Amino acid sequence: MLVNDVLDFTIFIKNFIEFPTFGVKHKNMVDDLKPCIFDPKNDKDCPIFNVTYIINEAEKNVTERDLMLQYGGVIRVKLDWDCNLDRNIKLCKPEYSFARLDVPFHEKPFSRGFNFRYASYWKREQTPIRILTKVFGLRFIIAVSGKAGKFDFITLTLNTGSLVGLFGLATFFCDIVLLHLSKKSETYRNYVFEIVHLRTRVTSIVEDSVKLIENHSEGSSGKVNGNSIVSNGTLENNRRSSSNSMVTHPLTSINPDHLTGIYNGSEV
Repeated sequence: MLVNDVLDFTIFIKNFIEFPTFGVKHKNMVDDLKPCIFDPKNDKDCPIFNVTYIINEAEKNVTERDLMLQYGGVIRVKLDWDCNLDRNIKLCKPEYSFARLDVPFHEKPFSRGFNFRYASYWKREQTPIRILTKVFGLRFIIAVSGKAGKFDFITLTLNTGSLVGLFGLATFFCDIVLLHLSKKSETYRNYVFEIVHLRTRVTSIVEDSVKLIENHSEGSSGKVNGNSIVSNGTLENNRRSSSNSMVTHPLTSINPDHLTGIYNGSEV
């Protein structure tokens, strides 16, 4: 038998929580609690819930809701706390959620809905009488979970140090300090970096080549770096092969712009 106006019943959920690490206690009721009905938009602080709202949130199917009112059902009401203790504790409010725990009727379970039995005993004309009653109804299971956090400088320092070590940023920051903030930054820079004046080396090679060409064009003869200058425009190497034949190499002008990639006598 369906109880009349069961959907208009209300449930008052009173919850007290404690965070022992921070020594904080709190509740889900405001100090100046007045008669109210919970509304997710207009009155989120009210801990009094209408059965209609709870069953509609737990089960969206209309047919299933009607069967739950007739054969019973199990509904979970969960309060989830997430508190930032750096702010006023009164600003910490729970989040309410509802879910159905029993098996839906359309799946044809072995034991559908929710029911329980109880017995009544009395005597009538010295005759013991026992009546066993099977009752169907809605069962509400209240579940509470939560977490709280508060700023701690020591924890921040440890996490920052772990992060720096994990990503290898320690060396980077040390180089920044030594190169730009240290008094002996110039000494450290000369030790870490090797400065190569590539353009100066190339220019020196070009100047030596130009002087060699000028001396040759003036008709001078003699030894240059162990080589003989020949009048036919070639640089004669005094070294001879095993067959006593002379090896000569042409001497040509060098463009300085083509030597930017030359270093130590080899192409880079």
